Amino acid sequence: MFKQLQDMALFALVAECGSFTQAANRAKLPKSSVSQRISQLEQAVGLRLLNRTTRQLNLTFAGERYLVHCQEMLQASERAELAIRRLRDNPSGRLRITSPAGLGATLLARVNAEFTQRYPEVSLEVSVSDAMIDLVQEGFDVALRTGKPHDSSLIGRRLGESPRYLLASPDYLAQHPAIETPQQLVLHRCIAHRAWAEWSLTYGDSYYRWLLPAGHTTDNLLYARECAIAGAGITLLPAFLCHQEVRAGQLVQVLPQWEAQSNDLYLVYPSRKLNSPALACFIDFMLDEYAFSDSYTKALQG
Repeated sequence: MFKQLQDMALFALVAECGSFTQAANRAKLPKSSVSQRISQLEQAVGLRLLNRTTRQLNLTFAGERYLVHCQEMLQASERAELAIRRLRDNPSGRLRITSPAGLGATLLARVNAEFTQRYPEVSLEVSVSDAMIDLVQEGFDVALRTGKPHDSSLIGRRLGESPRYLLASPDYLAQHPAIETPQQLVLHRCIAHRAWAEWSLTYGDSYYRWLLPAGHTTDNLLYARECAIAGAGITLLPAFLCHQEVRAGQLVQVLPQWEAQSNDLYLVYPSRKLNSPALACFIDFMLDEYAFSDSYTKALQG
């Protein structure tokens, strides 16, 4: 079928030129090849399209009718090329993004607010979920992820590093035993994300690793944050999810001299090649404008 479409375009060119020789020159093909392909096209459709003489070519009745459809096909091709060209020059269309709940409610929300102002013709469909979504199977263009992607078929672009902190509400700390060493965590109620059920802390050359008991676990960091604010216990949160709450005094850092293992933040997408202009602009926007820095940690270091 693809070859026949090419031959239809060649037939339209021959009809326009009125000559195999001129059509061959414009198509940069040997004259014999043009004549042969028109003959094959006639065999395919089962009717003569051209009457040939030594001096001229004339369309048959069938050829006149067939030419109309060939020209419509070429016009549709030109419209498709124009649409793609406009898309390349002016990003538009739908962009599907997925992100963990914590990132989605903070960093991604701010990014998208500015991105849509810069690229108003790009529509966004955002899924905020802590579930590990298969980008290809679910049809997503790009994901924000914490930690380096394990799937080698995906492209991962590192945005930066996000520190994590042990936090609790002032009320909780006032009502429970003082905590001065990591070993004393066993005396406290702790709220852990299921993916971070092991807390690793360092202080100089000292190292403490604690596998939390299954007392209070969740699959959502926003839930863990709100529980900690409500006085339910101590939790481990990334800086981007708690800097405002620390600044407002709703959360206080626990064991501030001990450093929790940080997380890398990545943009993940299926391919480097032939990405839509909307996706290419989003990737560049994130890397240029929102490469992760220490801006979220200042409230915790003051």
